[in-house]
Amino acid sequence: MRSAKFILLVLIILSMAISSVQLCFGFIREVPLHGFYQKKLLPDFKFFTWQRWFASVFQDEFSTRVNENIGLRNSLIRIGNQYDYTLFGLTHAQGFLEGKDRYFFEEDYIHEYTGRYFIGSRVIDKKLWRLKNVMDSLASHHIPLILVFEPGKASFYPEHIPDRFSPGKRTLSNYDYFTRRAGELGLSVLDLNRYFLQMKDTARFPLFPRYGMHWSLYGANLAAEKLSGHIAAVTGRQMPGFRSRSLQHSMQSIGTDYDIGEMLNLVCTLKPTPGVYPQVAFDSIPGGTLSALVVADSYYINMVETYGRKMFGKQDYWYYNSSLYPHQNDIPPVRLDKSGLREKLKNYDVVLLMVSEINLHCCFWNFADEAYLAFHPEKRDSQLDDIENTIRIDREWFRFMVKQSREQKRPLEEMITANAEYSFYGNFNNLPGKTFWDTIQYITMNIKANPKWLGQITKNAREQHMPVDTALMLNAIYSYNQSKKKQ
Repeated sequence: MRSAKFILLVLIILSMAISSVQLCFGFIREVPLHGFYQKKLLPDFKFFTWQRWFASVFQDEFSTRVNENIGLRNSLIRIGNQYDYTLFGLTHAQGFLEGKDRYFFEEDYIHEYTGRYFIGSRVIDKKLWRLKNVMDSLASHHIPLILVFEPGKASFYPEHIPDRFSPGKRTLSNYDYFTRRAGELGLSVLDLNRYFLQMKDTARFPLFPRYGMHWSLYGANLAAEKLSGHIAAVTGRQMPGFRSRSLQHSMQSIGTDYDIGEMLNLVCTLKPTPGVYPQVAFDSIPGGTLSALVVADSYYINMVETYGRKMFGKQDYWYYNSSLYPHQNDIPPVRLDKSGLREKLKNYDVVLLMVSEINLHCCFWNFADEAYLAFHPEKRDSQLDDIENTIRIDREWFRFMVKQSREQKRPLEEMITANAEYSFYGNFNNLPGKTFWDTIQYITMNIKANPKWLGQITKNAREQHMPVDTALMLNAIYSYNQSKKKQ
């Protein structure tokens, strides 16, 4: 017994010593962890001040830095993750899960597919109407804007979604409504999601990988071919032809076909699964090719270099309509300059707006609004609209709204509007660039918060056979004008 205790003590001391030596000298080369986080800096006593000490800020920050930089931390995390996954099927990649038959999903895909993320017809109608207006404006300059619906893994593999998400009881989804209304409004659309579903039973190789969140590299090849043909048909211009010189077969997933697998941060790779990787060759076109603006999410990462650089003579990739490829992951990333947006859009031969199923609730990351306002500079959006847009784009804020919507049994659209109004009302004095109508909206909220005032207006509205909302707005305008006279 004493020998066992002694050996255990020696092992503990030895592990602590190895960890300290690794921290100082880094003699063991570790595989970095994958995921959406930034590693803390090394502990630094220069961060110390008496103010931070007495506020416990220094202690908390120093402890966090020590924990994140401890020697062999990456390896220990991978061992722990492997233990949980192998014995209990647990994963520690936030937002990712294992479905049936070892198919992994990003959870947001499932919520989009089942309809839980449906943001409401009012918002979608507005965005698509604006996008149609922008399409028409660009078409007058002979510049086509094509809306491309990229496929989603959940809608492609609903049979592999875990039963707890009730995939068989799905309701109206953003994709369902977006595609239907886009057709009714006459938008120029390429629906790659439908194209993939049509090929599901006939495709020679997997269009979505088991361990990846995006289309497979083989699927991206077929999507690029379809996209190229569609652009040629819309523009009337010849596009470079390309073909697969050969197909590389592999039992080990390559590149983005294993991006969820990497997020799991395991010691051992997941069980091999077959994949096919095309080796692509392009034909040249005399006289140059089109210039293109591609506003897209991460799906286009699989196209931008292999296909985009050859398909277009000039290509700008606006990553999530926020940062500029290939600097989107720099710290800090290279942000887009949206000044003079109208003239910038007119400098391209074709504009592609590409969005996958998982990002439809983001409503094109404000591209439709920004482009519409660029062509109509006399118009301005309200601060309330801006806050609603922010909620839909901010993943954590949006997920919180979804959670509240479910708990309170209120429509998601109604929950987002209510939360935006609360933020607008509470921060009104600090909001920059307020308009006249922002002020009227704020006064209207003040009226609603005053039961006596609201009751009187409601009574008068009924007596005059007037909608209450109209009466509220007229009273808010009157109150505003009266306050101006007193100044």
